[in-house]
Amino acid sequence: MEYKTMKKTSFLIAGVASTLVLSGCLQTKNDEPQAVQVHHVPMVESQGAVSKSIATPAPVQKPELLKVTGIGYGAESTFAAYTSGQRRLMAIRSSKLDAYRALAEQLYGIKIDSNTSVSTLTAKNDSFRARVNAVVRGARVVSVTPMADNNYETVLEVYVDKKFFEEAFVYTASKAAAVEPEQAYKVSSY
Repeated sequence: MEYKTMKKTSFLIAGVASTLVLSGCLQTKNDEPQAVQVHHVPMVESQGAVSKSIATPAPVQKPELLKVTGIGYGAESTFAAYTSGQRRLMAIRSSKLDAYRALAEQLYGIKIDSNTSVSTLTAKNDSFRARVNAVVRGARVVSVTPMADNNYETVLEVYVDKKFFEEAFVYTASKAAAVEPEQAYKVSSY
């Protein structure tokens, strides 16, 4: 069995080698001789010289981790068809989801859409909507605490590298990427 595998491997190597040799024999349409460039590579005397010529990679810095905590709350449903166990589990689940939302707001920010209508210089209608669209990985549940009136509190925490905030948010990024507003919207005249 081992002989067959060795035979197949040697046949494969021979095929690849012959393909490489024959690829150098391709003819061009131009009948003129073409110049061939030869590069001389100096021989290395000792193994020590080789190791000195290879650049050593920069040492990897240990990440600076920040702990981010999210707290969420959930209330039991008053729907009579649910059992007390179902109401309790749904309240715990809703408190956990609220804690994830709070964590996502801290990590990625929150988008707020606002609308105010004014009539006769009086605010008639003021509405706003908050949205979070994020992926939170690695968060762990610290505690689920029952509270008064059949409510629950869930605490989540996640450790995030400090570079995450420096690269994700404009107001903490380096000034090298910042552009003055006048320069960003400058219109050139003809």
